[in-house]
This record gives sequence, C-alpha cells and structure tokens, in this order.
Amino acid sequence: MYISGGTSGNYITGMSSGMDVDTLVKNLMDAERVSYDSYYQEQQYYKWQLEAYQEVTSSVKTFQDTYLDYSNPSSNLLSASAYMDYNCESTDNSISAMVTNSSKADNQYILEVDQIATSSSIESDTTVSKAIEASQSVDYNLLDNQYITLILDGTEKQVLIKDNDNSSDITLEDIQTSIDDAFGEGKIVVSDVSGKLTLDTVDGSGSHELALSGADDVMMSLGFEADDFLSNRLDTIQSLKDISESLYTPFNFDIDGMITMTINNVLFEFAKETSLDQMMKSINSDSEAGVTMTYDALSDTFNMTADETGAGTTIIIEETESNFLTSTGLTTIEAGSDAVLTINGEKVVRSDNTFEVDGVTFTVSDVTTSPVTLNVELNSEQIYETIANFVEEYNNMITSIQAELKEERDYDYEPLTQVQKDEMSDDEIEQWEEEAKVGLLSNDQILEDMLNEMRQALYMPVEGCELTLADIGIRTESYENGGQLIIDDTLLLSVIADTPESVVELFTQPSDTYPGTTAGRSLNASEFEVKQQEEGLMFRLYDISEKYVSTTSDTNGNTGLLIEKCGFHDDYTELSSSMYRQLEEMENRLLEMEDDLEEKEENYYSEFSVMETYISQMNSQLQMIQSWFT
Repeated sequence: MYISGGTSGNYITGMSSGMDVDTLVKNLMDAERVSYDSYYQEQQYYKWQLEAYQEVTSSVKTFQDTYLDYSNPSSNLLSASAYMDYNCESTDNSISAMVTNSSKADNQYILEVDQIATSSSIESDTTVSKAIEASQSVDYNLLDNQYITLILDGTEKQVLIKDNDNSSDITLEDIQTSIDDAFGEGKIVVSDVSGKLTLDTVDGSGSHELALSGADDVMMSLGFEADDFLSNRLDTIQSLKDISESLYTPFNFDIDGMITMTINNVLFEFAKETSLDQMMKSINSDSEAGVTMTYDALSDTFNMTADETGAGTTIIIEETESNFLTSTGLTTIEAGSDAVLTINGEKVVRSDNTFEVDGVTFTVSDVTTSPVTLNVELNSEQIYETIANFVEEYNNMITSIQAELKEERDYDYEPLTQVQKDEMSDDEIEQWEEEAKVGLLSNDQILEDMLNEMRQALYMPVEGCELTLADIGIRTESYENGGQLIIDDTLLLSVIADTPESVVELFTQPSDTYPGTTAGRSLNASEFEVKQQEEGLMFRLYDISEKYVSTTSDTNGNTGLLIEKCGFHDDYTELSSSMYRQLEEMENRLLEMEDDLEEKEENYYSEFSVMETYISQMNSQLQMIQSWFT
C-alpha cells in the first residue's frame, strides 16, 4: 500500500532553503490522495457487501441442505417418511415392526411364528485344538519351589510348585495340587503321558482357554522347548503351518504347499505362511462367496455361515488335495430355512427374518408359543414437532435476511482509510466498522424477490390437495415482519389427528407434470408456474432455493442467482461470481492509483531537490560576492 513520504530519504530536503520539505510534500500528497482514499473506501465497502451476501447465501443453502435434501432422510421434508412416525407396540419382544407406507398399514396385527429364517452353515463337530503338550520328558527333581504362570480365561496367576506331602520329591500330584490351590479344583488337569506333561481345561468345568509361561529353566524342567505351543486354543495370527501343528488332527497341504478350496464356486488358495486371520478375512471379504468364516475360542470350533438366510441358500464347498476342512471338522452342511408365520390369519413364508407386508416392515427373532398382538398407532406429536421445527428454522432464516434488508446505512460512518486507522486504537476501529457495516444489503432487490417468492409459494393452494397452510393452523405475520409463520398449536394438532395423510400431502405432493427435484430450473416461466401450482410446499421451497443458491448450471449455463452474484466464501463459486470479479478490478485500479501517487511523490521531491540545488548554488555565489567587499 502507498504511504505518503515514504521516498523522502532519496533527496536533499531543506538543507539550503530551510523549508520543511517532508511536511510540504505530505500536504501536497494529502490533496492528491483524496480520490485514492475515496476509491479505497468504496472498495472496502464492496468487499463487506460481498461477505454479507455470502452469509445470506450460506444460510439459505444450509436451510436447503437440512430440510430439502434426500441425502438427509431424517430431516428431508420432501419425503413423507420424515413426517409419519408410528409407535409399534408388541406383546412379545421377539417381534417388532416399523411402518414404511402409512396408506397400507393396518392398526393391529396378530402374528404367530412357527419358524425363523436361518442360514446354511457348517460347524466343527468337536473341539479342534490339542492340549498344551511338552515335547520332552519332565524333570521333577528341578521343580521344587519353582514358579510357573498360568492364564485361565483371562485370569493370570503365579503358581508355586511345592512338595505338598513333605516327601522331598516333586510329583505329578504335587503339580496338580499346586494348580488347584491357585485356581480351585476341577478346572485344570495335568497329566503325564510317557514322562511328558500335558495341561488342559476339564471338560464341562466351564473353564476354556489356558496358557502357560515361565522362566526358561523352569520351562525346560517341565519339558517344554521354545517351539512348543503353550495354549490350548488357536492363535489366529499364527501361520497355517503352525495352526496345523496346534490341532488334534493336523491337516496336510497340497503338493505345492497350499490349501486349495472352492466356496460357492469361488476359488481360494492359501500358502503355509498365510495366517489363519488372513485366511478368514480373505474368505469373508469376497461377496461372491457369500459366507462368513469364524473361529470361536470359547467353544474351540470353526463355523462357516452363509450371509443370506432362507431355504434357497446353501454352502457348496470343496477342497482338493489338502484336507483343512476334514481336520477342522467342517464336513456336515446344514441347510438354511425360511421364516414361517401367520399374520392376521394369512400364512407368510419369507427367506429373511426382516420383511415387508402391506406397508409394515416386520422383524422376528424367535418362534412363538401363542399369538402375538402388534398395535400400530400414529404419533401425531412427531408430525407436529417436525412441522414446528421447520417453521422455527424458516422463521430464523427469513428474519435474519429481513433484518439485513431493513437496515439503513449511516453515511456518517464510511470505511476507514489506512491513515485514519493509523490514528485509532483497535477497539475504536472495531466500533467504527460495526457502524459502517450497517445497511450493507439495505432494500436489496434479489433478496426481496426471494423472500416474496417463498412467501407466495407457502400460501398458494396446492392443486388436488384439500388443505392449505391456513387450514392446518399456520398463518403469516405482516409483510413488515418478513412473513414469519405463526402456528395455532391446537388447530394443527387437531388436523394432524384427523387427517395426517392430508397434512403430509400438503407439504410433499410432487408435481404430476414436472415431478421430482431436477426439472425446475430448466423450465420456462409458464412451465415453472404449472409445476409450482401442482407441487407441495416443500417442493416449491426447494425450487425457489435452487433458483438462488444452486451450484449446478441450468440449460443456459447459469447457476443460482446468488451464486452468480457472490458464490460461497473460499469456494470455487466465489472466484467466478460477478462481485468477486468486480472486486478484482477495483483492486487492480487501486494498485494503479498507488503507482500514480508514488510517481507524483517522486516528482515533488525531485522538484524540491532541484530547487535546493539552485538555492545552494546561489548561496555560494552570494558568499563569493560578499567576500569581494571585505
């Protein structure tokens, strides 16, 4: 930015004449920069106007995105489902329901469930993991007063092996007694098979997962080597090769060291180095295979279940050369079944436990032993709340816009020049600019037109709809108050209770001639008028908001009127807006004016410098002449 006097250091200033050249140049430049300051103030005010327009544009877009956008189904008032809320009360928790089409739903349903839908599945026919087995013989003589660590179903304890009968020799019974003292009897069993220890949980005891650890010398005395498996459950991060060695019945790989199988005609191949976890994730993520494979550490079994339920689903699985399936007990396929029930006396068979019948989505989770009653009741309060929330947000939006339109500009408060700001404190600048920003959008015609169109759209009758906004207890305030909506709570609740579908139709009826939300901006004036007459209130508001804030070009290549004018802040739409382009032109003009001011200041200093030089020369000549007479 240009600063007056900024170049004075390059010139002789007043040494011969005694004049305050800097002050003289400053006064001259103050006069020169009057037009610059005026244009600077104009540009600043225009920038504030752009920001004010963008705030309004964003508020309209936020309103549209919240209430007039199918991507927000819970608040999208273009859809009837956002209004219609039903309470579905069941006499049995195993049956629930949700209304999806109120025009088809009955008030009461009597259901009996004979069978629920299941998936085809394969499950291990027995536990698969072997016990914790030592690979070398135990040396009892080295175990007296030694500690081992056992983790039983997540509980970790240090177990002291000690001589319990004072015989000075550690025996298998001593080890068992020491473990029982730590965890209680009947949970963990220790056995000696040909001099090698085996530890496992007791069948039927309720204990399942067991893991062993200890100091290296103690583990060696127990007969365990570094490669021995120290848990009676599989670790899914282990490689398939290690998993095989952890099973009661190890499986073989094919000649290429692979497990090869097809599941529902999808080929899978897994190398020895593949972890069990990776294997299951690969199978489960393949949508064409359509199954989910799991390992349950609690039951120590594998399970493979079809993703879909129903009698028509099954699992077709084959393995060639390798025998993973046989080793893990995944050999017997159980077929899926359909859900079989009666609804209001009619037999219903479905492949899924969640299904729709005449506008109601039912979910069943168990068979019933007696008829179950399910009552469907419209929640009138919810429809009221939905409409009331919309009215509140609509009022907030138009009130804020109307307030901007009604503000009058105070011309005593113009934008500050840079010189003025330099003479003021930050608080003084802030207070001044608050006053200077009043009335930025005063009586703006585009915003006036938008509010008028919204107001008219809400009160124009909807063709084919028996109700108007006034009929349901919603009226408008005076024009001076911006057309705010006022709700008669008693009347609105009464109409909702009597004819809820008609109330919802008033808001959501689509146009027969031009249905949907995509056609509005491509229509000519007469076509658009037909569309507005036929469609419900929310579709009208959508079309109007699109007219002003749509970022999508119409058939003529134009976006919304406000987008064309100002765009959104820090958005690509801002860069192409007319106000932004004008602001750029003003900025360029200011730069040119700054260059002109700098050039003029240079000239003034140059002229004074020449004058100083002449005065200096004249003074020298005068001194010489005076010397002649002394």
